[in-house]
Amino acid sequence: MKRFPKILAILLAVVLVISLAGCAKKEKPKVTFYWALYDGLTEQFRADLETAYNKQAKDHQVQIVPVKWDEVQNKITTSLAGGTPPELSVVGTRWLLDYMTTNSIAEVSQYVSKATLDNIAPGAMEAKIKGKLMGIPIAAGARILAINTDLTKKVPATMEEMRDEAKKITKAGKTYGVIMPGKSHTETTDFCYYFYAAGGDYFAMNADGTYGKCTINSDAGVKALTFMADMALKDKSVQDGFTAMTRMDAHPVFYAGKAGYVLIGAWVESAMKQANATFKVQYAQIPPFQGQKQAGLIITDSVAMFAKAKNLKAAGQFIDFFYQDAWKAKFDEAIGFPPVTISAGKLPQFQTPLYKTLGEAALTAKPWPLIAGWDEFNTIIWDACEKVFQGKATPKAALDEAAAKIDAAKK
Repeated sequence: MKRFPKILAILLAVVLVISLAGCAKKEKPKVTFYWALYDGLTEQFRADLETAYNKQAKDHQVQIVPVKWDEVQNKITTSLAGGTPPELSVVGTRWLLDYMTTNSIAEVSQYVSKATLDNIAPGAMEAKIKGKLMGIPIAAGARILAINTDLTKKVPATMEEMRDEAKKITKAGKTYGVIMPGKSHTETTDFCYYFYAAGGDYFAMNADGTYGKCTINSDAGVKALTFMADMALKDKSVQDGFTAMTRMDAHPVFYAGKAGYVLIGAWVESAMKQANATFKVQYAQIPPFQGQKQAGLIITDSVAMFAKAKNLKAAGQFIDFFYQDAWKAKFDEAIGFPPVTISAGKLPQFQTPLYKTLGEAALTAKPWPLIAGWDEFNTIIWDACEKVFQGKATPKAALDEAAAKIDAAKK
């Protein structure tokens, strides 16, 4: 009889160990977020956000997965093909059209609170498609011109003036006039800057408001690409090795104080701080070509919610947490974009010359065409630019070929 308490104690201990082992194996439901690596955004911020959210979340956890921008779309495609999409991912807003054709994404207003959505600036809601909000804006900003005033005080009123000054800067020493990425990467932004500045549009518009024939080979398109090639190949006023440089490779040349001008986004200030830049900078509008009206580029990125993911309700709760000023305003400040939330837009850190210039640029800027298949079209345009930069085709021939390919792909 004396042995019974001992046996009972041993049995209870075994049960407890088994129970604890079972608890250890059982993890909280997980929300996966593909976190695009914007310029100026630090790993510490990502880690702090993940830790802070998981500390207060009771019945689930979030895993914020850092992904290079150029790899985001492929990672999403792979996850969808494998039947394991993330709950959340940063996307280029135009990608949403392709995801909608396969019913891959969910309407975010079904999961994100009304309070959060009501705090989003209406002008940033580019992802509202056919009356449904298919993505919540995470970054929205026009592109501008940054000027290294240690090298030049010239604020160009036209593209022609910028080219002339760029040649002078290059001749003055071991510096470059203007930064120009020349290797294919996520977006053909640099071609777009010059294309819009020349009065171009990517497509003719049909009477019913749909996109018609591709017009990148218009006079404006040929003028833009010819101008870029002339600056790079004739003037030699862009950085050495530009054909091997993406945006991420090229822009640090400006941060190092070795270029007079860069056509860039709102992250410029935070990226310069991270690079320990010491020169003074002035912000201005990307100039139009002579005789053209001001027309820059504005880009909106969104967070998509993937319909077949398991924990969308929890994902909505994470978005509500992230979009509070304590986190989203810090995110906006780090990447340099104007805030998409109304409350953050009133904070003192966003009342600066940079944000004033961005606000002015947004008044005349145009977005990418919101058309299905844009990612493929973007690649076709990049191929045309690279052929010209490598001396394999004239701007007219390269753009004629690209426009024909895009029209064929649209059908």
